[in-house]
Amino acid sequence: MKRLILLIVILASAASQLSAARLYPSTGRVVDEQGNAVEYATVVLLKGSEQVAGRTTDARGRFELKVAPGSYTLQIQFLGFDPVKKEVRVEQDNDLGDFVMRSSATGIESVVVKARLVRREADRFVVDVANTPAAIGKDGIELLEHAPGVWIDGEKISINGKSGSKVYINDRELRMEPEQLLTYLRSLRAEEIQKIEVVPTTGADYDADSAGGIIRITLKKRRENGVDGSVAFNTQQADIINRYNPSANINIHSGRLDFYASAWGSFGKDRTTTDERTLYNTADKALNAHSEMKGRNRSFGASAGTVFEINPRHSVGAEFEYWRNRDGEPNDSYTDFRNGEVTTRTDSYFDKLDRRNNYSATFNYIWKVDTLGSTLKLLADYTRRQTDSRNDNESRITLPGGVLDSVYRDNVVSLYNIATATLALEKNFSPRWSLKAGAKYTYNDMHNDALYEYRQGDAWLRNEQQSFVIDYTENIAAAYSIASAQLGRWSLVAGLRGEYTHTTGKDVGQDYFSLFPNANVSYSFSQEKGWSLIAQYARTIERPRFWSLSPQRMQISDYTYQTGNPSLDPAFKHDVSLTLVAAHRYTLTAGVQIVNDEIQQTMRADPENPDLLQLAWVNYDATKGYYLSANLPFQPAKWWQLNANVTYMRRGQRVEQHGAEEFFNWGFVNLSTTFTLPAKFFIDLSYRYQSRLDLGNCWVEPDHRLQAGLKKRFGDRFTASFSVENLLDQGQLIGARGDGFVRTVKARQTWSNRSFRIGVTWNFKSGRAFKRKAVEAGSADEKSRL
Repeated sequence: MKRLILLIVILASAASQLSAARLYPSTGRVVDEQGNAVEYATVVLLKGSEQVAGRTTDARGRFELKVAPGSYTLQIQFLGFDPVKKEVRVEQDNDLGDFVMRSSATGIESVVVKARLVRREADRFVVDVANTPAAIGKDGIELLEHAPGVWIDGEKISINGKSGSKVYINDRELRMEPEQLLTYLRSLRAEEIQKIEVVPTTGADYDADSAGGIIRITLKKRRENGVDGSVAFNTQQADIINRYNPSANINIHSGRLDFYASAWGSFGKDRTTTDERTLYNTADKALNAHSEMKGRNRSFGASAGTVFEINPRHSVGAEFEYWRNRDGEPNDSYTDFRNGEVTTRTDSYFDKLDRRNNYSATFNYIWKVDTLGSTLKLLADYTRRQTDSRNDNESRITLPGGVLDSVYRDNVVSLYNIATATLALEKNFSPRWSLKAGAKYTYNDMHNDALYEYRQGDAWLRNEQQSFVIDYTENIAAAYSIASAQLGRWSLVAGLRGEYTHTTGKDVGQDYFSLFPNANVSYSFSQEKGWSLIAQYARTIERPRFWSLSPQRMQISDYTYQTGNPSLDPAFKHDVSLTLVAAHRYTLTAGVQIVNDEIQQTMRADPENPDLLQLAWVNYDATKGYYLSANLPFQPAKWWQLNANVTYMRRGQRVEQHGAEEFFNWGFVNLSTTFTLPAKFFIDLSYRYQSRLDLGNCWVEPDHRLQAGLKKRFGDRFTASFSVENLLDQGQLIGARGDGFVRTVKARQTWSNRSFRIGVTWNFKSGRAFKRKAVEAGSADEKSRL
């Protein structure tokens, strides 16, 4: 750590000698024809045809650009408005005044893109979705796959290879299970999204349980005293999947009142096939198995909210959300288990049905304390989730001496309750100094009631060894403070968060207090040429997700099952990174993450029957990851955009205490390009590569994915798209090695095999442009653990 700090100081000192020219801040404000602030408008300064500075406006429409004195061309762009272009003179600390943008019907494809698609700010990457033709027709998942450092593997979203990343929409976390989260993100259309922010390392104002960073999606401006919204439908078709995804949203603004609502659904069938081979190297035993799971998914959700502006400084809001998921996953399998010269054949049918109901309510009060943007917020949230998981299993075991039938079933009913209360103050003393402080209380409660039974004759008998009732209650009290300063070329952010946690439950009792510091220091070598260096540090915690604490036993195949672990400990993480920004847009990040008690899954032999394998949640003793990540956005021509994201990680892990530390090399590559053609046609091509991943004694073989798509816009309201995903159609190979066994599984799944996607979107609107308000929630981090 001392060496890293010394390196930063040396580099910064050397850099201060590179540019003798003094940079002066030039401020201004962007408004519409009614004098309302225009948020997130792109503002750039050009010297000739070369961009020398650029950023987006803040919540008050303000911007600040630092360049050397001289004459420049100021250009402002925002979808739905005519571009503004004006010659300006930059002198010492000058205010350029207000710039008025006039409404226009200009579509996204006719915007001349001068601003950078991807840029680096002090603690985050920003993707300006609204200013790029590459975004047309894409859904939320497709956009995230092209964001710097973001990787989506099946149902997991991660940043720079770090687990536990979270997704926010307009300051609210998407509080859904992984599968529902991806379904909802696919319901979002690029036409709704203004920008995507990727925050690899969070500050003290976020819960300490944000170790994997966060992704913030900001929706666009809407209409004033009118209505707007969209209706979309897409379908994914292949030999193993038939899925239909409708979605719709509406926003109404009238005077001081905003109302918004949305609904989405996912209906269809899919099929997953696996072929397993297990060798038992301590005995003359081997296993070959095949299974075919036919999924039947029925998911839908809806939300509605309102924000009332009491006066320009005070507002209240409320929101209610409901979603329901019904997943049926009947699984036919057969297994040949060879013990010496004797082979046992097992034919099984596992009929799994999961039903989940989720209710969420949010209330907030916001007071704009002054004209500098200072705010006081009071947030209250409540979430309730009910889960009913049923499994009916039948097996016929054929032995050399006869046939044995086995019939068993289980039913697990779970109830989760989460309540939070948050008080947050953000005080801006000047455009260069600010302070954030707040307090938060969280109540988490989990109740699991599991009944396992087996059939004997005509009666069902309770399996006492596997049945259980578990209650788990967690209370978290937190307080934080963050100071921010802009000191010429230097930008400083430092914060401290303290959290006290008290948990109770069966065989569980924890009381601990932890401090979570964070710091962000950036130095601009040359604001005009866009070179800067950013150093970040944060200490965070990863608490076990609720479902990983449940000891529910779920049969995967005849000889493999999965279970949770109520004795999991939280993981503590230290993250240090250094980012170099070149020419405003190219970035190179080097960092290290050190984790104690990392939460992962492992494969091991069942303690009572070593022929059975158990997939269980455990705490690794210690892990560390040294990573290097580059983001290279190019625009060779106005009609051609190209983006490259590359991440390398050298991961070290020690699973058992005092055990040997092993090192593995991970690599991720994401290349994407978009061609803008005449008649509003667009071609998208992308390639993604993931190297072999080793986690404990489990591994995933390398993965290649190639995708091609065609889009067509009809006017400004209608978009149609067609794409082919996973052209290589290679499936996935997974393995595990433990004491006495080596297991490999070849799987064909919906997200790793070739499929065809067709989508249409229709946007409607009436009235004048307005900013859509949304209710802010305070229980974001806790709900992600459901």
